[in-house]
Amino acid sequence: MHIHSHYSDGELSIYQIVGIAAGANLDFIIITDHHTLNGMYKGQEGYRHGVLTLVGMEINYKNNHYLALDVKEVVPSDDNCPQNVIDQVNQQQGIGIIAHPVEKGSKFYENGLTYEWIDWTVDGFQGIEIWNYLSQWRDGINNIWRGIYLLINPQAGMVGPYPEIISKWDEYLLNGKRVLAFGGSDAHGTKIKYGPFKITMGSYRTGFQFINMHILSAQPLTGEVIDDKNTVYHALRQGNCWVANDYLMNSKGFRFEIQKNEQVWSSGSQLNYENNLGLHIVTPHTAVVKVFKDGRLWRENRGTNHKFPDVGPGIYRAQAYLPRYRRLHPWIFSNPIWINNNRHR
Repeated sequence: MHIHSHYSDGELSIYQIVGIAAGANLDFIIITDHHTLNGMYKGQEGYRHGVLTLVGMEINYKNNHYLALDVKEVVPSDDNCPQNVIDQVNQQQGIGIIAHPVEKGSKFYENGLTYEWIDWTVDGFQGIEIWNYLSQWRDGINNIWRGIYLLINPQAGMVGPYPEIISKWDEYLLNGKRVLAFGGSDAHGTKIKYGPFKITMGSYRTGFQFINMHILSAQPLTGEVIDDKNTVYHALRQGNCWVANDYLMNSKGFRFEIQKNEQVWSSGSQLNYENNLGLHIVTPHTAVVKVFKDGRLWRENRGTNHKFPDVGPGIYRAQAYLPRYRRLHPWIFSNPIWINNNRHR
């Protein structure tokens, strides 16, 4: 998700982007052009090459960029009062996500220009984009040679969600706000001329290999556009989803669940505390899993099958890291499970 086409500042048409997405084995993409829903209005939502295309939008100009999914009408920008933007998305019962809230910038791209979120007095949004491929890749270009290296090896730029973003997310969670984690490619395919060379910033093909959203649904996608659109958006609304850097290993098969006997609660769930709850995490490849409870590291394990018994009340989420080349590479970031303490009710 978070993709730009030629309806705003992207290089390619939606149909061309879908072809690249099919080559990357994606099941669905969400186009979020700036200030327009033209992709929807021109009938380009739907299936093509086996890929479901959905259309949202990105709102605001200089700062406070906001993604609006599952809306039917264009939401006007308001850089100075992003709460107005959030409220208008909510009036349409859309999914609103704060986009790339922290950016470092690079003097080699638009003279270090950043598009950060600067108004944290807002309320009522549904999610935060904790990991943005283009934003982080660009931030890593601190000299010419580093830029060339990142073009050849873009994975080197994926240092993981910035700690400031994770801290802000945890802060909202601890203050009782139901805020979900999202990730995006922010693919534009922009070509920049540097001397005799043309360099592509935010390649669609490369972006689709990196930061993706995975969803869990009760039923598989059927090929029926309306049904599948509802399935995707329902999973995103409920937090039945996770953010992953799929470049080193595809994260398909990841599970983050609270279990008791035959009962299972997945990410995004809220439940009341009871005895004998266990946390079960499955990673499709050997990984180091760190479980956070109420914003603090609670447990850690290495392997593929991670079990933690006797889980108490709290807000739980997981981060998984791939051990590669003597380093732990950030891989999967789950959405939370809320276990309420109902003893005093």
